[in-house]
Amino acid sequence: MKYYTRDLLTLLISLFILSSCKNPTGIGLDNNPGDSFYGTLNDTVTLKTVTLRDDSARSVPRQANSSSNIPAININQLPFGYYNDPVFGETQANVALAVLRPESGDIRLPENAQIDSAVLVIRYGSSFVGDSVSSVYQVNVKQLDEVYAPNTVYYSTKAWNVKSEEVARKEIRHFNLKDSISVIVRGSTGQDSTVRRGPELRLRLNNAFISNLLSHTLDSATVNSEAGFLNHAKGLYLTVDKSVQQGVGGLATLSPNGQLTSSGSSTPNFMEVTYRVPDSEGGTDTLTKLFPIPLPANSSTGSPFTYMTASVEHNFSPVIQNQLANANVNQTTVYAQAMGGLRTRVSFPYIDQLKGKKIAVNRAELVVYVEDDNNASARPAPRLTLYRKDVAGNNQPIPDGDSRSVPDPRSQFPSLANSGAGAYALGGIYDDKNKRYVFTMTSFVQDVILGKVQQSDVYIAPVSETPSQMNTIPFWPDITTPSSVVLKGYNPEDAQARNEIRTKLNIYYTELD
Repeated sequence: MKYYTRDLLTLLISLFILSSCKNPTGIGLDNNPGDSFYGTLNDTVTLKTVTLRDDSARSVPRQANSSSNIPAININQLPFGYYNDPVFGETQANVALAVLRPESGDIRLPENAQIDSAVLVIRYGSSFVGDSVSSVYQVNVKQLDEVYAPNTVYYSTKAWNVKSEEVARKEIRHFNLKDSISVIVRGSTGQDSTVRRGPELRLRLNNAFISNLLSHTLDSATVNSEAGFLNHAKGLYLTVDKSVQQGVGGLATLSPNGQLTSSGSSTPNFMEVTYRVPDSEGGTDTLTKLFPIPLPANSSTGSPFTYMTASVEHNFSPVIQNQLANANVNQTTVYAQAMGGLRTRVSFPYIDQLKGKKIAVNRAELVVYVEDDNNASARPAPRLTLYRKDVAGNNQPIPDGDSRSVPDPRSQFPSLANSGAGAYALGGIYDDKNKRYVFTMTSFVQDVILGKVQQSDVYIAPVSETPSQMNTIPFWPDITTPSSVVLKGYNPEDAQARNEIRTKLNIYYTELD
C-alpha cells in the first residue's frame, strides 16, 4: 500500500502537497501506518549534534528522597586502571579507600611480633574495556596524606593528597575479573591451607609500612577508637603507573560491595595482617588481624557512607579536543564516554515551531547509529541513557523513561519494572545487528509541541548495564561503567555524500481537526 509522509516544513507553513520522498538522514514526521493523510518529507529539516564535556560523576551512593522525588544512586563498582584509547585519548582511574579498625581488640601489634604478610584484598567488578591480552600493568599503592571521610560526597574530579612513598607495587598481566583463584591461608598453628576465592585483586603491602602503621608505641586510647584509627591510618590510594605500563592498557572495575560468600551474601573487602609471636612453650603462634573496608550503606534506607571512591582523569585526543572547542558547529561524528567524560547533545531546532499545532504524537523515537569508520578498540557501550535539562540547567528524565519513585504518569517504567525490563521503557540498549540505539520519546515530543517543555535538547551518555543497575534509568553521569561509544551525528551534506542512515528522529502522528 502506498502512503505519504508529512514533514515539518509542511506543518509549519502549510504549503503544497508534494510527491512522497522518504529520506532517512533527517527528522522524519511519518504518518502512523494505516492513517490516510498526505504530506511530504523535506530533507532540509535537520537535527544538530555536538560533543560536550560531561559533568563530574558522583562517586558515592546517594540516598533516595521520596518527598523531593530524588532517586537513589547505587555504586556497585568503580573504574580502575589506565587506558590509552586511540580514539578517546587517555583515561586514568584511581581508587581511594578507607581501612577501619577490627571490630574488637587492640589494633597495635605486640612489640615482639614478626609480620608474616600484609595483603590488601579487593573484589573485582564485572566490567572491563581495553586490551585484555598483551598489556602489562604496574599497580601501586600509597598512603593518603589526608583523612578519607566516609560521610563526604566525593566526585570523579576529586584530587587526593597522597604521600610519595609506595607501600605496595605489583605487576599485573591482566585484570582477572571472571576466574576464581586459589589462596594460601595460614592457620594459627602455622599450617598452610588452600582455599578457592572469587575474582579479587590482591596486593602485598610493605612490612615496614604495616609495622609503623600498627606500632606498639602508638597511643592505645587514640588509635583504638574508630575515628582515632581512621585519622591515624588516613586511607590508601591505588593507581596504575602509566610510565612503565606496556601496551594501551585498559579499565577494569573494583567492587566496594566486598567479597561474595557461597550463600550469595557479601563480606567487606579488607586488609589482612598475619604475624607471629612467641608462645609460652618456646614455639610461635600465628595470628591474624582483619581490617575491613566496610560495605557502603544502603543508599535507599541509610546514610550514604562509603569507603571506596574513584577519581578519573581524562586527557582527550586532539580530535575530541577540537570538537569540544567548537561546540557551535554541527558535528558529523560525536562521542560519548562514561565516568564524567563526554556526552552528546542532540537538538531539534524545528520542533519548537510546531507548538500550537493540532498534532497527536502516536510514537516518537530517536535513532542513533554507531560510527563504523573509527579506530575505537572497545565495543560500543552496551547501554546509553537520554535525558533533558530544566530551565535551571538541572538534569531531568524525559517522561517516557522516568524511573523515579513518583514517575511521570505516562512513563512505561513502572509497568515493566516488575519483570526486570524497566530500563527498556526508554530504550538505549545497543542493537548489535543494526549497530544502533533507539530511544522512545513519544511523551517528550508531545510536551514540546504542546509548549510544556521550553528546552527540547536532549543529552546522551553511557550508563551501566549490570543487572543491579538495570532497575533504574539514570539521568546523571555514571561512574560505574568504563564504556564509551562513537556515534553518527547529523550533518546533511555529509549524510547526502555518504548516502547512509545517520541520527534521525521518527515521529508517527495523527493530525487532529
